[in-house]
Amino acid sequence: INAKTELDENVSGVSQPMHGEIVFDHVTFGYEDKPVLKDISFRAEPGETIAIVGQTGSGKTTLTRLINRIYDADQGGVLIDGVDVRAWNMAALRSQISTIEQDVFLFARSIADNIAFGVGEDVDRAEIERCAREAQAHEFITGFEDGYDTIVGERGVTLSGGQRQRIAIARAFLTDPRVLILDDSTSAIDSATEDRIQAAMHKVAQGRTTFLITHRLSQIRWADRILVLRRGRLVDQGTHDELIRRSEAYRRIFSRYDIELPPLADDRPQTTDDQTDRTPRRPLSIVRRLWRNLWALFSGG
Repeated sequence: INAKTELDENVSGVSQPMHGEIVFDHVTFGYEDKPVLKDISFRAEPGETIAIVGQTGSGKTTLTRLINRIYDADQGGVLIDGVDVRAWNMAALRSQISTIEQDVFLFARSIADNIAFGVGEDVDRAEIERCAREAQAHEFITGFEDGYDTIVGERGVTLSGGQRQRIAIARAFLTDPRVLILDDSTSAIDSATEDRIQAAMHKVAQGRTTFLITHRLSQIRWADRILVLRRGRLVDQGTHDELIRRSEAYRRIFSRYDIELPPLADDRPQTTDDQTDRTPRRPLSIVRRLWRNLWALFSGG
């Protein structure tokens, strides 16, 4: 938190409430000499939920980190409400953007203090509890002997992953950001906890521009629009129903699931992915299906 940044904090820059329109205008970015994102262009309307999907290393997290200026684009521009992020006052920019990741950072202080972190002013306990209820966290918090005054260990080691994530969601409710980034935040939790967190995510995303990075089909489907990244390029975008019928890259993401996919549309547009990667994928054979079912039967799965 106290680490210095090489980025210009632009203390005299734009400092105003955000509406939440996000535009990537031919954005290219790389780490040193390694290109990560290449000529990315799209627009997110205020209040729109955008899912970002792609194989590991395709640039999903890096893309979102250009929004709150963890990094700056090498070429092109990232604009919020028509203003380049580099022209915003850094504090004003980041105070209106909240990120919830799989590895949530908590301090060795009370649960109430962790929820209120980042607000910058004294917060009424009733408001903290309201946000915890919205985040599906109130029940487990009140189950502790000291309730909201319970001290969590460094990085929240005394809490489960799902509990830490719900505290982070409660914090997002309290700070009331205009832009919300959910980065693979339910990848390491059980299905029951996921249901609670998804309910909380639906609530916290309402009325905010939300970027959702996930591999879970149940979450991808409720996005207004989906961006498909492959090798650092945006190869397609659209709704789930549109992409599942026309995008080889999008369909490949679901190859791990035993679900029946609709046939590819004959009139689908030729994308970069279609042109550069025509490696045929063998369907799951009957023998492999039988072997998998037998394994599940005898292993108790």
